[in-house]
Amino acid sequence: MKKTYFNHDSVARLDIRVIKLRSKLGYEGYGVFWAVLELLFTEENKLCIDDYDSLAFGLQCDSKVLKQVIEDFDLFVIEDNCFYSRRLNNHIEEINNKSNKAKENASKRWKNAIAMQSHSDRNASKVNKSISKVNKSKSIEERIVDFKKSIQSIEGINDEDKKAFFLYWTEKNKSGSKYRAEMEKTFDISRRLKRWSNNNFNKQKSRFPDYFDSLLFKRMDDSSKKEYEQHLKNLGYVTEYNPNAGQKWIKK
Repeated sequence: MKKTYFNHDSVARLDIRVIKLRSKLGYEGYGVFWAVLELLFTEENKLCIDDYDSLAFGLQCDSKVLKQVIEDFDLFVIEDNCFYSRRLNNHIEEINNKSNKAKENASKRWKNAIAMQSHSDRNASKVNKSISKVNKSKSIEERIVDFKKSIQSIEGINDEDKKAFFLYWTEKNKSGSKYRAEMEKTFDISRRLKRWSNNNFNKQKSRFPDYFDSLLFKRMDDSSKKEYEQHLKNLGYVTEYNPNAGQKWIKK
């Protein structure tokens, strides 16, 4: 049980047993009651009493008040010189159930992640094997078809990235005997494709900055200005007119 706190019911003071405690011992007794619960929580809800003086010293309270809190109001169960709280048992059980459920869910997510990775690795392995056997069994066109099928089988990558990746890595050498991917020493297609997609290798960078540069804008010709304005609009910029500053580009 890693959790270091337990619920304090907002209506605990209205429990008839707690009302009796408060009527006799006041809020001194009420405070001792919660101090005892806190101590029980850290001790897995079981304390054995050799003498109340020692326990009272640890809690910094009166030993007579402590003895009354534990024994006189049916707030704790006393068995064989030890005591525990039914109320606290319920909270600990709830905490353990939530903890076990969280562990089960985490285990399921981990197993699913491993299964997905294994699936991707199998796809990659198939491609690597076909590349390694390339020169002995199939023509280059057949190998390229196999390469494309393996790319298409990988999930989580958009078609645009797959197409660009395929076109780049299937460029043939001068003799036409191998394509680019086959000339690599190692080629894990799944990892390379994911890195390609994440790094946007096939995306051309804009020749315009992603903000409004007034000095750059002034030096542009009309055609470039229109392209620059459209670029800013695509990024979510709009124009606003200020009587003092004139027209400004602001990102919404």
